[in-house]
This record gives sequence, C-alpha cells and structure tokens, in this order.
Amino acid sequence: MRRFLISVVLVGTLAAGAALAQSGAPLGQRLDQLSRKIGVDGVRPSKDNQDVERAGYVALAETGRKRLYDTWRVLYAYKSNQIRRRLEPWAERARAVARRDNDPALAALVDLEVKALRHETEGYRVFTDADWDRFLKHSGPDIRLMAGIERVRHLGQVGRWREAARLATELTNEAESSDEIAQPVVAELHQIHSYTLSDMGDKEGALEHMTRAAELDESDAFFIRKTERVYDIAYTAADLGALDQARRFAALHHRWVASSGDADLTTWDRYLCAKIAALSDQPQQVLGCLADAKPLIDRPERRLQIVMLRLRATALAQLGRAAAARADLQRMQAVPDTLGPRDLAAEALVKAYIDQAEGRPAQAFRELDAWRRADSLRVARDNARNVAEMSAALDGELRAKRDESRRLAEQVSLSRSLVRASVIIALLLAVLVAGGVGWALHQRRASKRLKGAQERAEAANQAKSAFLAVMSHELRTPLNGMLGLAQALRSEVLTPRQREQVDLILDSGDTLLVLLNDILDLSKIEAGKLEIAPTTGDLVGSCARLVGGYQPTAREKGVTLSFRLESAAPGPLMFDGVRVRQCLTNLVSNALKFTTEGRVEVGLACYPTDDGRVRVRLRVSDTGIGMSQETIAKLFRPFTQADASTTRNFGGTGLGLNITRRLVEMMRGEIQVESEEGRGSVFTIEMVVDPAEAVEAPDHDAADEAPEGFAALHGRRVLVVDDHPVNRRVIRLFLEPFDCELFEAENGQVALDVLAERPIDLVLMDVNMPVLDGLEATRRLRQDPRFRRLPIIALTADVMSAQIKTCLDAGCDAHVAKPIDLRNLLSVMDRCLTRTREALAG
Repeated sequence: MRRFLISVVLVGTLAAGAALAQSGAPLGQRLDQLSRKIGVDGVRPSKDNQDVERAGYVALAETGRKRLYDTWRVLYAYKSNQIRRRLEPWAERARAVARRDNDPALAALVDLEVKALRHETEGYRVFTDADWDRFLKHSGPDIRLMAGIERVRHLGQVGRWREAARLATELTNEAESSDEIAQPVVAELHQIHSYTLSDMGDKEGALEHMTRAAELDESDAFFIRKTERVYDIAYTAADLGALDQARRFAALHHRWVASSGDADLTTWDRYLCAKIAALSDQPQQVLGCLADAKPLIDRPERRLQIVMLRLRATALAQLGRAAAARADLQRMQAVPDTLGPRDLAAEALVKAYIDQAEGRPAQAFRELDAWRRADSLRVARDNARNVAEMSAALDGELRAKRDESRRLAEQVSLSRSLVRASVIIALLLAVLVAGGVGWALHQRRASKRLKGAQERAEAANQAKSAFLAVMSHELRTPLNGMLGLAQALRSEVLTPRQREQVDLILDSGDTLLVLLNDILDLSKIEAGKLEIAPTTGDLVGSCARLVGGYQPTAREKGVTLSFRLESAAPGPLMFDGVRVRQCLTNLVSNALKFTTEGRVEVGLACYPTDDGRVRVRLRVSDTGIGMSQETIAKLFRPFTQADASTTRNFGGTGLGLNITRRLVEMMRGEIQVESEEGRGSVFTIEMVVDPAEAVEAPDHDAADEAPEGFAALHGRRVLVVDDHPVNRRVIRLFLEPFDCELFEAENGQVALDVLAERPIDLVLMDVNMPVLDGLEATRRLRQDPRFRRLPIIALTADVMSAQIKTCLDAGCDAHVAKPIDLRNLLSVMDRCLTRTREALAG
C-alpha cells in the first residue's frame, strides 16, 4: 500500500513536470503534440455526418440527464458548425420527445441551441437579457452550463473579454465539480475560453486550453468536431505567424472535408485556405481558395460568407481587377446590419487599391490618410478599453492558475498524509480481511439455512394450495347434492312447515358455501394469486341491482334498505365488477345482519379528478348496534369479530371485512369506518378508476330469467356425465320442467360410447372421474369433426382459476361450479344452446 501511494505521488510529480516542460516547448512542437491528442492519425471520416445522426437516435431513446447531455452533443455539433439543415430536424425530434415525456430541461435545450445558431449567424444580436436570465438562472444547473458556453462566446465576440474570462472560469469550476456526464461541456468551455484568449492576444494560453479540451473529449468526439479542432489549430497557428504549420493543418483539414463530402464543412475549409493565403500576402491564391464558394459569396447570408467576401474584394483590388473589386465593395456596403457591423477599415483599403489600379494613387493615399486620422481616435479609445479588458481577463486567468496550483499543493499534502496513514490502513485491512473471512463463512452457513427454510416454506405453501384445492372439491361435492336436492324440493308442492325446513337447509348450505369461498379467497390473496381484472361496466347499475337483491332480506327483518346516487351519473367505467360486488355484498350483508330496526342506506358518488380519472365513493350506513373504538381497531383482522357474543348472536367467521379491506387495497383504494355503540356504523370505500367508452348493454340479465323463460332448453337431449349418482339425480330434477330427454354416464369412456350411439344436443361433463376424466373425454370429442360444435359445459367442484382455464383450454364451452345453482346452470345451458344454433344457422 505504501509503495503504491508513493508511486502515485511520483507519477503526479512527473506529469506536472512534463506539463511545465511542454509549456516551454517551441510552437511547432506544441502544435504537433496537440494534433496527437486529437488523434488525427486514427480519424476515420464520416460520410454525411452519419456518426452524429446515429448518436442522435441513441440519445433520444435514453432518459434523464443522460438523454439531455447526449442530445446536447448532437445539437451543439451542428450549431457550432452552423449546419442549419441538420440542426432543425433534430431540434423538432427532440422537442417532440420533450412534449411526450414532459421534460422541461430538454425543451429548454432545444430553444437554446436553435436561438444560439441564429445568434451566431445574425451578428450576435438575437439573445436578449431576458433570454440569458432564463437559461442561466431559471432552467436548472445543466442548462446553465450549456447556456454558459453560448454566453462566453457572445461576450468574447463583442469584446467583453473580462466578463468572458471570468464566466468561463466560474462555469469550468462548476462543471468539473459535477459528475462525469458533464465532461463534454467542460471540454467545450475550455475550447470557447481559448477563443477569448486568442482574441486578447494570449495565443499560448489559447493553445493550452485547446490542449485541455482535446484531453477531455476527443477520444469519442464526432468527426465533425475533430475537423473543427483541426480548423482551430490551423487558425491559431496562422494568427501566431506559424504559417508553415498552419498550411499543414489546413491541408489535413481539406483532406478530411473532401472525404466527407459535407458542403457546410467545405465553406469553412475554403475560408481557412483564403485566410492563410491572405496572411501570406498571396492574393492570387486567395482567389483560388474562394473560387468554389462564389455563389455563396455573391449573395452572403451568414457572417462567415461576409468575411470571405472581404477577403475576395481585397485580393481582387490588390491584383488590380478594379471592376470586380468595386462590385464586391458594393456587396460589402449592402450587407444588412442584422448580419454584423460594417468593416470600414476593409472598405477603405479596398477602395484605395481600386483607386491605385485605376491610376489615382494620390487619391488613394488621401482617402486612406483621412480614414486613418478619423479612425485613430476610435482605435485609441478601443485600445484603452481593450487594455482594461485584457488586464482584467488575464488577472482572472492568473487567479484560476493560482487556484489550480493551490489544489495541486493540497493534493500533494493529502498524498503525504495518506502515505503516513498507509501502515495503519494496512493493519486495519488485515483485521478486516480476517473478519471478512469469518463473516463469509458465517454468511455461507446462514445462506444454506435460509435456502433450506425457503424451500420448506415453498413446499408448505404448495401443500396448503393443494390441500385447499382438494378440500374445496371434497366439500363442494356433498354440498352440491344437498343444495341441489333442496332447490329441487323447493319447487314441489310443500306444506308451510316443510317449506320452512327446506329454506333452513338452503340457508345453512349457502352459509357453508360463503365460508368456503371466503377461505379460498383469503388463501389466494395471501399467495398473491388473486388478480384484479378491470372491465367496462355500469357501476351504478351493478350497485343498484345488488342492493335490490337484498330487499327480501331487509323486508323480512323490517329494515328499510335504500340505494341513492349522490352525484351525476358517471357513465361507463373501468372496474372489476366481481370484486366490487364482493366488497359491497360483504358490507350490505353485515349492515343487515347487525341492524334489527331502522334503515340501511347505500350511497354512490362519482367525481372527475384533475388528471381525467374518476374518484368513486361507496358508502354503506346503518342504524344497527354500532362498535366501540377498541372494536374498530381490530375490525379488519382475519377471523376477528367484535366479541364472543357477536359470534353467538349473529354468527359468521370474521373473514368478510378482512377480505373486503384487502380487495379494496388491491384496487388501489382505501376503506374507512365510523361507528358509535348503539347508533350504527358507516363504512366508506374510496378508489380512483378510469372512464371507459360506452358499450351496448344486454337487454336483460340471463341469470334473472324465470326457469320457464329458457326456451332453448325445452325438449333437448342432454347427456349428464358424473361418477356420483346423487349429482346426476340433482340435474335430472333440475331439468324435468323442461321435458328434456336425459342420458347418464358414470365416466368419460361411457360418455364417448353414448355419443357414438345416439344424437345428443348438450353435454354436462364432470371433470374428476375414474377410468377417463372429463377433460380427456372433451379433448377426444373435439378431435372428432362430428362433435366440434357440440356444446360441452364443465361441472367441477374445483373453482381455482387455473382449473377453470384448464377446462376452457380442453375445449369446454363454459364452466359451472359446484354446488350447482339452478338459475346459473339453466342460464349457461340456454346460452350455449342458443350460440350453437346461431352458429349453425350462420
């Protein structure tokens, strides 16, 4: 550890020394080093900016700050090179994504870069103080950094170098303290700062910041950005008088641009060539560089084209081509102010050369001398201001260097402290390693124990599910016989005493069935297998029909039961009708159970929310026995009632409210209760659902039809397949009023034999049977073309959702659970027969 820390300090010292040595290297050597950092030898030109285009699609598929910064790289690459035809489509794509995802930062970025392009091409006059205030202060820290680049560029262009240098240093410190995602912005801040230093005359400082920019982001920069970096090196070398190096880099720039075929880059390439030729005093070469750009220069629309026009006019005048030079001079004077101020010095120089070419050297001298005297005062004022600006800017740069030096000193001091602490750290690491080995062994043993416990828990859970499935089947089978015979018996002519006894049998069986269903629901909820399935429905109608079904019970007890809609009708809604009715059933049945006189009221209210959804409030109030606060606190626990007397007096298991609470929570709602002993209770369910499109409602509820209304059943040939004779007897009693011809089979094989011998209109197929079960028998029937349209209804005591799905997948048309409800069975049979008849007719 100690040797490692010492080596880190030595490497840092050597790196610092190398940096100092580099700063004193000859200019040509420094330019070569900078080109190597950019990686010019490994650059592969990108045709038609395909690397930028690919990066754009990847960026917009991302999210958060990663999308923001990667999109900035794409937009800035096109903005910096003033490629409007590329920037605008990407700006529209990014703006659409920002609207879709409600991303204000991405929207602000698009506005910033689109406005920045106009700002650069229209004379740095587009941004207002309000724009700068918005982007720098009110759009977040990330947009502040990106907008800061444009602000530094603006301040440098208008000669406010002191502010530009101060802001660049401030933003660079902010960006460097941010995470790695902001590194491309840090690189560009160094690059833009180099422009300011170059304008101030600090060419060495400019090259230093260019080098720093290359170190930060050139490993994965776009081809267009690498081309821009080479352009900046050539430009700076030309300004420093290193014309040979400038020509070499300009030639490299020209090869890259030519291989890419990009027309926008070609314009920059031609300007660079003309600038170096002008500084070399080669007017004929200036014209050669600008020849391909003649259409753009003749009708300039951008600042760069105006500068190229000045170079061409000056070269033409120097070569004595007065007419062409005068035409360019007129073009220069006709440039609108929106593209930038006129260059009076350049115009005066061109005019003097024209006068000389036309044989008026004295006039040329007088015009230049008059302009010189008028301009000298302006130059003196500008120089005084520029000196102050440069002094302040350089002072800010010096402070930044001092801060960097101070940070390096602090890092060295910290490294020394780390070296001294390395021995202690090594000892601590040894202790930690020893403890870690012991902890790993302990965790390994604990993991084995945990895995074993988890396997045992899963096995126990599977055993519980299997037990519940078996018990459900075994309990429902005798219940089917008991309740079926009681329903059939109730349709006979009975004495009042006999009818009362039959009703008691049915009530007891129904109570047992409710208990069985509650236990199964609770088991499915705890196992996470019960799912909420919203469908389109009429919530008002569902609640009203359910309350109406309890009216006979309420009248028998002498209790007034009412339903009231407490708001405007909501229209169709998306909700799980089965679970909502289950919750309301539990609340209404409880209210009637614990209310001996007075009333039970059910209220429904639906209100729209701000996000377009619907808030539903379902309230059940009664004037029953009420509850104390202690009872309310434990009300929703499973198998819990108010006290022992409640169970003795009113019966029940205490599962209904616990299941109701869990179902409401699964529907993302909540249930509340208010109660006072002796004065009644109020249960309130609140949840938020989605509105739905209206669907055509059926004319009537088939389950509510009277038995004699099932016209499709009359005179039908029905095969009943069940291994229990009692179950077959129950169905025979159910179907006697419809003059059905019944055939019986005790297993699936016998059913196949019966169907092979005589025509059958409908099959009632039990699932669990010996010899051949109902599912396999159904599969074999569906494979026979004769029976593909034969209605088959599965009868099973297993009501688990997986079993129901298995029945339907095997080819059954419908499913009826045991104990069989008379009306439900008749309704399903009628529906299947009707559907088959319509299919055959069609």
